[in-house]
Amino acid sequence: MSQWSIHSKNKIGPELLELAKGDSLIARILLNRGVNTIEAARYYLDTKNIQASSPLEIPEMDVAYTRINKAIEQKERILIYGDYDVDGTSSVALLYRAFAMIGVHVDYYIPDRHSEGYGINKEAIKKIKEEHQAALMISCDCGISNYDEVEYGQSIGLDIIVTDHHSIPDNPPPGIANCNPKTLPEEHPLHFLPGVGVAYKLAELILSHHLNKEMAVTYTQSLLDLVALGMIADLAPLRAENRYLTVLGLEVLAKTKKPGLQELLKISSRGADTESIGFGLAPRINAAGRLADATRAVRLMITEDRDEAIELCRDLDDENKNRQELCNEIQEDALSIIDQDRAMLEDNVIVLAKEGWHHGVIGIVASRMLDKFHLPVFIMALDGDKARGSVRCIAIDDLDIYQEMKAIQKKHNLFLGYGGHKMAAGFSVKAQDTNELCLAIRDHFRLKLDGRNLEKQIKIDTALRLKELSSSLITRLEKLAPYGMEHRQALFISGPLKIEATRMLGKDGKHIKLFLSEGDSRKKYEAVLWNRAEELSQEFQAGSAITIAYTPRINEFMGDKIMQLDIKDWKHPSDVADEFFERFKDTLKNEVFLVGSMKKGSNMAEHGPDKG
Repeated sequence: MSQWSIHSKNKIGPELLELAKGDSLIARILLNRGVNTIEAARYYLDTKNIQASSPLEIPEMDVAYTRINKAIEQKERILIYGDYDVDGTSSVALLYRAFAMIGVHVDYYIPDRHSEGYGINKEAIKKIKEEHQAALMISCDCGISNYDEVEYGQSIGLDIIVTDHHSIPDNPPPGIANCNPKTLPEEHPLHFLPGVGVAYKLAELILSHHLNKEMAVTYTQSLLDLVALGMIADLAPLRAENRYLTVLGLEVLAKTKKPGLQELLKISSRGADTESIGFGLAPRINAAGRLADATRAVRLMITEDRDEAIELCRDLDDENKNRQELCNEIQEDALSIIDQDRAMLEDNVIVLAKEGWHHGVIGIVASRMLDKFHLPVFIMALDGDKARGSVRCIAIDDLDIYQEMKAIQKKHNLFLGYGGHKMAAGFSVKAQDTNELCLAIRDHFRLKLDGRNLEKQIKIDTALRLKELSSSLITRLEKLAPYGMEHRQALFISGPLKIEATRMLGKDGKHIKLFLSEGDSRKKYEAVLWNRAEELSQEFQAGSAITIAYTPRINEFMGDKIMQLDIKDWKHPSDVADEFFERFKDTLKNEVFLVGSMKKGSNMAEHGPDKG
């Protein structure tokens, strides 16, 4: 079950309303997302007047540049080391291209997920020093938790600059510089940059010192398609400068001249928006590192050879299909284990470990388990004498999964290594210690979350009658795109509605389309529920009454444009009290975008029609 609640009861200030050009719907949604200052709102409504932050606002960025410039002047070998996911590989590709723009050749290295694991490792450091003969290494999207490895590198004459965005440990690595926006206050525009954002700021600094102003601006902006790709794929919060860079990056991606990205857009049959990256481009790039060699992802993003780009895209598309099959197999296996031991859910955490699971995809399975059970999820893949794990965490204000793992390590000292941030993390453990670790995790969360409300919280923006939906309303909502982490699409509720008919979608029937009517109206509205058809079908059939939480959008298919309601959650009308709808009237009094009564006995018509 999930709990529905109103986002906010705060009043819209006159300055915010003015910035929204009098559109109280837009102003209300921003306020509901925590955008409560004019400075914050400008990133959504006035991007032309945004002044981007200087790269030098990230601590130690000046030290990093000084060392890079020395390497350039003395013609030392430079190597870029990156993580194997989209954020890491796009960061490497971005810096590789930036150095090429000033005529400097650099090498790059992506560790093998299977034999080397996450982050910097000593064997790679040794190879980089001896085989690549590098004097300077720049890490991307990793390294902040690798004290011993960086210390080793420095000891054998390999200077290391760490660019990362993950949570900072008590003992940061002792390299030349640690460029991490997490050292900035949370309210700073750069605090939430992902790895590719940090790489971009470093590239901006390098290009500004080695090119004239006009060329530096042009070349720097040409890298923004890679920023948007890594930003969205890594689920970085789309607020402050993250949002600004993503807006610009999507514009560059739509006109990208990079053959690899052009072919990737073609093979995924998608445009340049957040959905396309999240569901089309990113999974294919990630598939390279999950199942095989992630250097192919970097090659795809740096190649200027059309034939190579086409071949790489085909390979990654095939890998992604294999990845999907593996994910489904492991998910079914995981659900079977849970079904056989439902008592494990009483520990307020899901902890699963099994030999034979592919550790390259367990993070995806962990995310699916999180969506289904709404509990923190730890999944481990046992392989020989070691197990690797992925963690996903529910959104509770005071719950930071990295800090919880830190507490578990302090008490039990079982992790061989771990790292991550508030919502997701990874770790490794000796195979012989997995049972003890499972018990330690369960004990920790049984106490940590004891008595807490762990039901999924659904925050509603406002209530609407279906007849109030219009293309103009949806057009207004599109002003707030792109959407993503911490900037979700607007969510409305309508009901009670009658299900006139249903239709299963997809070859496996996981999706369902509903045809809904409201009151005495003969008009039917199309609504779609993705991936949860079985759940809804068990509760509702044609003729049933339902109340839905949804996001409206225009669906274009074969030239036709149809309004479609994407259902996010649903309830029996009897489970949604009259008082819930009445609270919208109290909350939104004097705001003009809401009309009509939602339930018998409530009177919301005083708000007037949709003003557009």
